[in-house]
Amino acid sequence: MDNFTFYSPTKFCFGRNAEDNLGELLDWIGSRKVMIFHMSGPELRSGILDRVKEKLAKGQIEFVEAGGVKANPRLDYTLKCIETAKEEKVDSVLAIGGGSCIDTAKATAAGALCGDDFWEHFQKNIPFEKALPIGAVVTIAASGSEGSEACLLKDEEHNIKVGLHSEVFRPAYAIENPELTFSLPKYQTACGITDIMMHVIERYFTNTKGTELTDQLSEGVLRTMIKYGPVVMEKPDHYEARAEIMWAGVIAHNGICGVGREIDLASHMIQDVIGGLYDSAHGAGLATIAPAWMRYVYKHDIPRFVRFATEVWRVPNDPFDQEAVALEGIRRTKEFFKSLGMPVTLHELGVCEKDMDFLCKNRCAGHFVELHEEDIRKVYELAK
Repeated sequence: MDNFTFYSPTKFCFGRNAEDNLGELLDWIGSRKVMIFHMSGPELRSGILDRVKEKLAKGQIEFVEAGGVKANPRLDYTLKCIETAKEEKVDSVLAIGGGSCIDTAKATAAGALCGDDFWEHFQKNIPFEKALPIGAVVTIAASGSEGSEACLLKDEEHNIKVGLHSEVFRPAYAIENPELTFSLPKYQTACGITDIMMHVIERYFTNTKGTELTDQLSEGVLRTMIKYGPVVMEKPDHYEARAEIMWAGVIAHNGICGVGREIDLASHMIQDVIGGLYDSAHGAGLATIAPAWMRYVYKHDIPRFVRFATEVWRVPNDPFDQEAVALEGIRRTKEFFKSLGMPVTLHELGVCEKDMDFLCKNRCAGHFVELHEEDIRKVYELAK
């Protein structure tokens, strides 16, 4: 096990009517003027946006609304929000939604307190030193951004997505009411399930030895997703299943499943290039790339893939044919994503052969196996 520092300061209010705690949480961080970020999706269908506004009005807390957030959060829109935050002198930000809203709010919170070098921080991988307090009312279990130090923005001019890790991005509080996810379309639910699983899988496949407890935590989260993912696809208003998945989303990306070891992230890095070019759903891209990545790298550590197959997917272990066990775990992963309605080939995702040079050129990804341009091209070949 490697040395590590684990920091997870977010206060989580979880359960039915958890949004009733909003006023208390804003008092806790000392906020009197908040900037609200949202899209036009589940936060409107569930009525949560109106309820948040009512609570702010009741608490005599001013707010500024930023309702133009898009999936794969945009740099240009974020820059406008930063200017508004500065002009309006807001003292906190609140995202109502999922990862795109939360990441836009995170970036705005940091940009509001920095100079003209905001985008340089992302381009040069320079963490921010300060940010406005960040809050989230989560309406989709997926990115885990409500508990993480990560933020991702899309530069539309260059069709690229750029991520940055900075401890100031960790929200001060997150409100998680599983009932707010009942109205999600099946496709978004499936994308979220896939994203949660991949956050764990990319921490699980590591070259670091001696991480037994972290391994078992990861396996437990994955088995939970395998058990409850199909339940919510069939019964969208199944509270207990939604609750298990929503909490798994936090555990998957707040760092606890990666402590003490090097993590991979190759599938995320490859998918981010696809998402930047095609504006496709993040979870859908991961469902396409991950099984192909597994097929490409599994021989690097067959025992690791055997453990994944036996402990996560309950594949019977055959000591005389370990490779077959490993491959069965990969097959079940792909079939599970497919059963959720996710694309599992580049063709299904809409990726075109003519763009392959752009998707591969000068790319490098991963740590479990370090992938370079030709490796990534071979992963794409396996994903066709």
